Amino acid sequence: MGSNNIFESFKHAIDGIEEALKAERNLKIHFTIGLIVLIVSFFLNISYIDMLWLIFAVFSVIGAELINTLVEGLMDVYSNEYNPMIKFVKDVAAGIVLWYSIFAVVVGVVIFGKELFGWKETAGNILAVAFLVLFPSIVFWEAVRRNGRNKSD
Repeated sequence: MGSNNIFESFKHAIDGIEEALKAERNLKIHFTIGLIVLIVSFFLNISYIDMLWLIFAVFSVIGAELINTLVEGLMDVYSNEYNPMIKFVKDVAAGIVLWYSIFAVVVGVVIFGKELFGWKETAGNILAVAFLVLFPSIVFWEAVRRNGRNKSD
């Protein structure tokens, strides 16, 4: 199944990305948003380091979405019937995409906020801390709320 030819290996990798793009709406969305972000960034006076952060954020989200697609496909091959462990694995894989997407939004807001609105680094730091505190707090609160609701059923 594997190939010793480097060009053939690249072709298989590109085929995998193409197939994932055809099949996954969210991957198309992430590619489109990433492309827009990178195109817009070329028209702004963004530093080399900030550009690297934007590229890292875009590639991270797309990579996480590809991994999520892989995990979902593997779980579907394993079983099409409902299984709580399969649901858990798929949910965690989707959570990874969400986490990296939040990271990308924070990076984008910090960099574009500085470039477009003159925000100081402090604004970006506050935003990052807010996401790191608020997001897990909301997730935790929702888990507690669901657990309490399930116990009363």
